[in-house]
Amino acid sequence: MRKLILPIALAATGFAMAADVEIHGNVDFDFASYFNRDFDPTNAANQDIDLSVTANLDENVSVTVFTNTKSNITNSDQASEIRHGLPRSTAITSDKDRYTAFNFDGVELRWKPFQDVSFVFGDLTYNAGTFNYYFWRDPSRYAVISRDQSVRGFGVEVGNNKFGDGKFYIGATDDSKAAIAVFGTYALKLLNRPDEHLTITPSVDWVFGSEVGRGYTYFFGTELDYSKSLDILNYGIYAVYGLHPYKGEAVHSFLVEPSLNYNIFNLGMSYFYAIVNKGEDYKAADQIFTDDQMLFAIEPSFNITKKFSLGVSFEYHDPDAEVSKDEFKFLGMNFYIYPTLNTNVTFWFGYNFSKDKNPVVGEATKFSLGMSAHADF
Repeated sequence: MRKLILPIALAATGFAMAADVEIHGNVDFDFASYFNRDFDPTNAANQDIDLSVTANLDENVSVTVFTNTKSNITNSDQASEIRHGLPRSTAITSDKDRYTAFNFDGVELRWKPFQDVSFVFGDLTYNAGTFNYYFWRDPSRYAVISRDQSVRGFGVEVGNNKFGDGKFYIGATDDSKAAIAVFGTYALKLLNRPDEHLTITPSVDWVFGSEVGRGYTYFFGTELDYSKSLDILNYGIYAVYGLHPYKGEAVHSFLVEPSLNYNIFNLGMSYFYAIVNKGEDYKAADQIFTDDQMLFAIEPSFNITKKFSLGVSFEYHDPDAEVSKDEFKFLGMNFYIYPTLNTNVTFWFGYNFSKDKNPVVGEATKFSLGMSAHADF
């Protein structure tokens, strides 16, 4: 509780003088039942809530306080995950792990002295190469290039929606008391027409110091995002390449996510693969920012109405190419409801075809069903 009270108290003076105060956030929560071979259920429920309070001191200066709460995996110090397998969930009977306190998650002072230029001071978080695949949309856990990294320092943000935008951050890392991180990225809009868009986004960071606090000293990567609209036919592709070292050897990560919409029909696909280093002590999980070294997922879906759609999903997961019989396949149905803008509810069920133990789906878990919800405000 001390972590939360002090920053809010320090920011209270700025809030009192503010012309207006804004509250923003995103809420994710879910429930699932996992059934064993005897069809006995195990119930679980997770939540992940981010809230921020912004005080606009004038038209060019604002201060923001960020908070977060995540349910914890029972009997573990790890946070649970939205829409994931039983071993990543919180027991529905565990009030201690489900209802955790809101913690201070950063403070930021933003000054916009010129048009399309902002200076930011405080706790700055960045990532690169995030997924559209629904199990891996949380960049604090999953990414092709880099998961969430945080520094307390200084940053410059430039650009606009027409020509592109970039960021440059430098500061002390959260990973170590003896390291400084430098991060830069720029989203270059090569095409920005009403019916066609092409953006290329290179990103790079470097950490230096006596103890960097993570398993790699730098990362580099590039994202490509292309979309085209032809009346009732819309299609696009999102592709990512990422590079970082592991014990002095390069790890290469690749992602391709094509998508298509024709009238009421949608098709989405994700393919991820990482080239990792081989050796007795070189496990794939230690080298990548995902659960799997290889993932293939595909989902055709249909827009029944503007508020409701349904899809059939198939997934193939391989956590480590060097380990046999750790793969699993999952076939499921998703029912999507869109009550209003920036809000969705998903009812889902599915079957795991794996005959072996897997760290994600859990031992002896075959059939599962549940609900998940998301809202931005």
